Amino acid sequence: MVLEELKENGIVAVVRGKNHEEAISYIEACLSGGIKAIELTYTIPNVNELIEKYRDKKNILVGAGSVLNGKMAVQAIKSGAKYIVSPGYNEEVDIVCKSYEVLYLPGCMTVSEMMKAMEQGNKMIKLFPGDLFGPKFVKAVKAPIPGVEIMPTGGVTLENMEEWFKNGVSCVGVGSSLLTGKISEIEERAKKFVDKFEEIKDRR
Repeated sequence: MVLEELKENGIVAVVRGKNHEEAISYIEACLSGGIKAIELTYTIPNVNELIEKYRDKKNILVGAGSVLNGKMAVQAIKSGAKYIVSPGYNEEVDIVCKSYEVLYLPGCMTVSEMMKAMEQGNKMIKLFPGDLFGPKFVKAVKAPIPGVEIMPTGGVTLENMEEWFKNGVSCVGVGSSLLTGKISEIEERAKKFVDKFEEIKDRR
C-alpha cells in the first residue's frame, strides 16, 4: 500500500527542475543517498515522460506533484505515478484519483480544509506551506483530530525534522533544503536525511 510505503520511507524528495537533465541529476542523487520516495512536480517540463522513465525501476516510489486539475492527474497516473500531490485541495483531482484507486495528498492550510479532505476519504494531508505553520501546528491539529496523517512540505530541514515527527507528522516532503548545491552535496545530504529518519524511527 502506497500510504504505508510513504510512512515507512519517511522522506519524500520534492523534485523541481528547469529540464530533464537537471531533474534526473537530482533524482539519481536522492536515490544514491537512500531516498526512495520521489515527487516529480509539474513544474518540470514534460514531466510525464520522466515519470514513465522511472515508473518500473526498483527501489523508487514515484509520485506527481503540483497537480492542479483532473487532466493533469489522469496524465500523471497513466504515466505511472503511484500517488498524486496538489498544493491545495481540488475536487476534480480527488475524483480522478479515486476512480484510478491512486493515493491523493491534497494540500491544506486550515483545519477546515483538512476536515473536508478527510471527509472525502483522503488518507493523508499535505500541510503546505509547512514553514508558515511549524511543527507545533501539527500537534495542535492532532489533539482534536488524532487520526489525521500529515506530510508537511516547505520548511522541513535536517535540523528540525525530528521536531516535526515528535509533533505527529507521518512523513515529510523536502525540496530546497535538500536539492541545493553540487550533486555530490545533494547525495550526501540525502544520506543525512535518511540516517536522521532512521534515528527518529529507532527512538519512537
